[in-house]
Order: sequence, then structure tokens, then C-alpha cells
Amino acid sequence: MEGIIALVVLLVVVVPLAGLITSLTLRRRVRELELRLLLLENDRARAAEPVAAPTPFVLPPPGPAAPRAPVRPPTPEPVRVAPRTPSPPPSEWRELEKRLGGTWLNRVGALVLTLGIAFFLKYAFDNHWIQPAGRVALGLIAGVALLLVGDRLQRAEYRNPAQGVVAVGIATLYLSVYAAFAFYQLVTQPVAFAVMVLVTATGIALALVHDARAIAVLATLGGFLTPILLATDRDAGVALFTYLAILDAGMLVVAWHRRWPELGLISFVFTHSLYAAWFHAWYSPVPSQQGIALVAAGVFLVLFSLVAPAEALSRRLTPRPEHLWQGPGLLALAAPVAAFVVAREVLYPRHATALAIICLALAAYYLVLAQATVNAPGIGRYLVMIHGAVSLAFLTLTFPVQFAEHGLVIAWSVEGLAIVWGGFRLGARSLRLGGLVVVTLAAVRWLTLISEPTGHPGLFLFDHPALPATAMLAAACALAAAVYHTAGSTLRDGERFAGPLLALVAVLSLAAFVNDELVRHTALGLERATLALVVTLLWLAAGVLTLGLAASDRTRLLLTAATVMLAIVGLLAMGHDVDRWSAQRSVTPVVNLRFLTGFLITAVYALYARTVGGLGLTADRARPLRAGAAGAAALFLLWHLSVEVVRLPLEGVAPGEVSMAHHMGLSILWTLYAFVAMGVGLQRQQGALRFGAIGLFAITVAKVFLIDLGRLDAGYRILSFVVLGGLLILASFLYTRYRERLAGESS
Repeated sequence: MEGIIALVVLLVVVVPLAGLITSLTLRRRVRELELRLLLLENDRARAAEPVAAPTPFVLPPPGPAAPRAPVRPPTPEPVRVAPRTPSPPPSEWRELEKRLGGTWLNRVGALVLTLGIAFFLKYAFDNHWIQPAGRVALGLIAGVALLLVGDRLQRAEYRNPAQGVVAVGIATLYLSVYAAFAFYQLVTQPVAFAVMVLVTATGIALALVHDARAIAVLATLGGFLTPILLATDRDAGVALFTYLAILDAGMLVVAWHRRWPELGLISFVFTHSLYAAWFHAWYSPVPSQQGIALVAAGVFLVLFSLVAPAEALSRRLTPRPEHLWQGPGLLALAAPVAAFVVAREVLYPRHATALAIICLALAAYYLVLAQATVNAPGIGRYLVMIHGAVSLAFLTLTFPVQFAEHGLVIAWSVEGLAIVWGGFRLGARSLRLGGLVVVTLAAVRWLTLISEPTGHPGLFLFDHPALPATAMLAAACALAAAVYHTAGSTLRDGERFAGPLLALVAVLSLAAFVNDELVRHTALGLERATLALVVTLLWLAAGVLTLGLAASDRTRLLLTAATVMLAIVGLLAMGHDVDRWSAQRSVTPVVNLRFLTGFLITAVYALYARTVGGLGLTADRARPLRAGAAGAAALFLLWHLSVEVVRLPLEGVAPGEVSMAHHMGLSILWTLYAFVAMGVGLQRQQGALRFGAIGLFAITVAKVFLIDLGRLDAGYRILSFVVLGGLLILASFLYTRYRERLAGESS
């Protein structure tokens, strides 16, 4: 019985479809021969046209010229030209009507007709009008008839209706074969599979002959639905992937030949969907299954990765950049992602080394593709960027597969430095940007590692597990910054900030590492106050180093970073660090680590004020920075001197008088400080310093009258007023004494 059914299928479906394909192929060849013959006849006709010989021109003998009466030419009358009727502009409504009436009505009609045929067949089947074999034969005959009618309509210039009829015919054939296999078991799976493949080939042939994109899309969908419709409860991975590879190759060739990029996208989506379904249902981590999965993924990767290079290297028509992102560019990015996901799922973590080798091989493969398409017209530079980025991504993914934690930071740092250097050697800006991305990944990974608790009792700094990674990251950033600095003015606007940023990352990474070690090291046993001093010294050194590097920075980024860094250190020293010293009251005034901290900050601010003018800034930009740094230095020194007065241990003083003594001491300190600032301002002709001294005098006077007058006893109050009044008079005397110098300064 099965043999008879197979023979019927062969006679009803295979033979007509094969004949249809053959006739289409022969018809196309006949058209090509007719065109060639017509061209030859035209060339022959041009060559056979006789050319008339030129008649020799003989001059007549000269004779007496007869006088002629002058003839006045007639005056031409103006000819009225009728105005040209302008052609009506194309109407958007007519275009919409044409699209709706000619295209969408046809598509909706094809869908409705297919559903109608399906409903009719179901009704006939439910009422047992036709036996199963007859039902299948009827569907096959109807499908073939619809294909023939569609082909005839196509030749009669009814393009849209013809495509609708052909679409219904293809769908009918698919449904009939599926019913014969799944519902009635009239044919075996191989027979049904062969017939569906033949239907797919017929649809593609019709699409190519009639240049019908919609039919090609339908045939492509049918080709990928074939494994789904004919699926069984057995693992047929090898057969499935072989079929998909052949189908993908054919569809990609058709897509390339006809410029139908949607065929490639459909192939990619359905191929990897079927792959994922097989992986979920049948894959197990055994060598045979692993080999099948990896080989299939590799074949699909090669097929889809070659679409963009084939498009770029085609000399038929120069591809445009917008055409690249309609299909080939998307496949160039999506194919490696799918391949890496499969490889990682199969190999990681048991076979991490093999996965790393695969990543390296893929990086080399995409580097070859980038080199092959570098001179391609139209989209060559875009493909170089895409393939180069994918190659860089695979190279970067090699290290997290093979290395862990600190080793990954080291590998990424070295890779980023090498890529930046190579980008400068090759003059490739995109390559340099890729190197910066890798260095950024290394810095982010290092930051996550350094933030984890890693306290250890070993040797300070040298036993810290992050020391090699930190040293390599800082060295890579410093060397990359040096390479950028060497490039100098050849960089574009945005890339000029790369060098200063890299230098800043190098400084901050080292400072943060030492800071982390100071805080978490279990064997140092530093007191809170001593630790505050050491941390302050550390960040002051980082700020001074950044300030020194700012001399070669044209972007002023390092100068801004140094300013912010030193300001934060000073603010922390004024607030947070003073609280850490609160427990240590019995220290020698001024000669202690507490005051040393403030003095060092003051000295660094003074150094900033002296050096900021030599960093290449204009006078207008350097002046406010210099004045601000000098003012901050003076305020910090006054603040820490005031802290020393407040923390001064007063032995022999009654407990109730300690606060009054401290208030008196502050008044005297501020008065003396203002007087000294006034003298220095007069001596160096610094108007800002003199105005600051006057302001401090005003604050001190307000304090004496508002606070000291009401809170202090007579002795403390008298001393405060006497010192303040005497120094105010002396300051006034100094102003009078140096009035000529002040007049010269004003002029």
C-alpha cells in the first residue's frame, strides 16, 4: 500500500513539479538566447548599411556677375505657442490606493483562499466525503494546478494576483504533504521530507524566474517549517543540521543574488531557533553530542559571517551603507554572539582552555575578514569596524575564560595597552578606542576586586593579593598615557582627554590600593589618629603628583582633578580627622602629629598657589586659582592653630575657667594672625591679603563684643580687649606708615 501511495505522489506531485521547474529553466534560457540573437542582428544591421560616396565638387568658370535687385526679406509673423499643460503631481492617495488594491488585497485574498480551502477540506474530511488517500491526492493536484495557473498569470502581466495564486498553491502543497504524513500515515518521513524539499525548491525557482520576493519569503518559511512539521520523537541532530546548512547556503546565495536581505535574516532566526530547540530537547554533555553541537555552530557561523564580505566584495553593484544594516551588518554582529553562547554552554567551565582557544581562533578569523574587506567599495570601512570590533571582543573574552580575578585584570591591562599602541602605529582611531574600552574593563574589574575585604596578616603591601594586578593596571595606564602624550596635537578633540584620564587612573589606582592596605592591614595596628595622618599624607602626595602631571596636560583635566583632590583632603582634615584627634588632649601644643597634618596641607596649598601660574594658563585663568589656593592655605593654617588653642591642656586652671581661657586664647590668636597677615600684605603689596586681614579683624571684634564681653570674667575680658585694641591701633599705624607704597600700588 505504501508503495502505491509513493507512486501516486511521484506521479501527481514530483513529476509535474519537476516538469514545471524544467520548463521555467528552459524558458529563462530561451529568453536569454532571444535577447542575444536580437543584439547580434542589430549589430549586423548597423555594419551592413551602405555609405554613399561623396560627390566631387567642381568650381564653375568665372563670369561677369549680373546685377541683382535687392530683395527685402518678409517680416516674420509671431507664432503663438499654446501653453504647455503641466502634468498633475503624483497623488499620495493614488499611491496608497494602488498599494492597497494591487498588493494588500492580493495578500489578504491569498490568505483567505488558503483558509477557505483548508475549511473545505476539513468539512469534507469530517463528513467522510473523500477517503484519506483521495484527500491528499486532491490537495496535491490543487496545489500543482494553482502553481501552473500562477505561472500563466505571471506571464500575462498579472503580477500581484499571480503571486497570490502561487502562494496559495505552495501552502496547499505543504498542508497536503503534512496531512499525508502526520494525520493519515500514508507516507514515511523520508518521502514527506523529499516532497517538501521539492516544494521549497519549486517556490524558490518561481521566485527567481518571476522576481517575486514574497514567494521567496514564503518558500523560505516553508523550508524551515519542514523539520518542525515532520519532527518525530527521535534525535536526528546530524540530519537536521545538515539540512539546515544546505538550506541556509541556498537561501543566502539567493539573497545575495537578488538583493533580498530578509531571506538571510529569516534563515538566521529560524536556524538558531531550531538549533536551540534541539539543544534543549536532546543535548547532553557527552563527547558525541558536544562535537555535534560545536561543529553545527561553527558551520552556521561561517555561513552567516560570510554574507557581509560577499556583499562588500561583489562587483555587480557598490553596496550602500544603509543596505548594510538591512541584513548583512546585522548578521555580522549576531552570528558571533550566537556561536560564543553555544561554545560557552558546551565547554565552560570543564573545558575552559578549549573555549579560550576557540575564542582566539575566532578573533583571528574575524581579523582575516577585516583585512579582506578593508578595500571594499562603499561599505568597506564599516565592515572593518564591525569585524575588528568582533575580533577585539573575542580576544577580550579569551581572558575571563582562562583567568580569574587578578589574572584577568593583568591580561586585560596588557591587551588594552597593546591595542592602544597598535592603534597609533597603524593610524587607526577605532582600534585605539577599542583599546581604551579594554583598559576600562580592566579598571572596573580591579575596582570590584579591591572593594572586597582582603585583610591579611602578611607583609605590608607585598602580601596583598591585588598587588600584581594593581601594578600592571597602573603601569598600563601610565604607558598608554605616555603614548597619547607623544601623539600631541594630532589627536581629535574627544581623544585629547584619553591621555590625561589614563594618567589619572594610574595615580588613583595606586593611591586607592595603598589606602586600602593601610585601612585593612591587620598587623600594622595603627591608632586612628596616626592612620588619619598617614592617609592624609598619601592623598596629598597623589594630589601633588597629579598637579605635577598637569603641566603637560592641554585639556586642564589633571589640574581640575588635582584641585578637587586637594580640596577634599583639606575638608576631611578639617572635619573627620579632627574628631579622630579628640581623644589625644595631652600632647605638646603645635609640636604634634595633629598640627603636622594641618601644616602639611597648608604647605601643599601654598605650593599649588606658587606653581599654578606655570602650568600654561593665561593670567586671567591663573589669577583666581592662585588667589583661592593662597586664601585656602591661610584659612587652613588659622583653623589648625585654632584647634591647637581649643585642645590646649590647661593645668592649674579651674574647671569653670577652661572654656573662658580658650575663648580668650582664640581672640588673641585671631588678632595676632590678622596683624601678621596685614604686615605681610603691606610688605608684599598684596591687596587680597590685606582685605582678608581686615575681615579677620572684623570677625574678632564681633566675637569680643558678642561673646567674650558676656561670657568671660574680668581678667580674661580685659586681656582680650587690650590685645585687640592695641593691635588694631598698630595696624592703623602701619597703614599710615606705608601709605606711599599703597599709593604706588594703586597707580
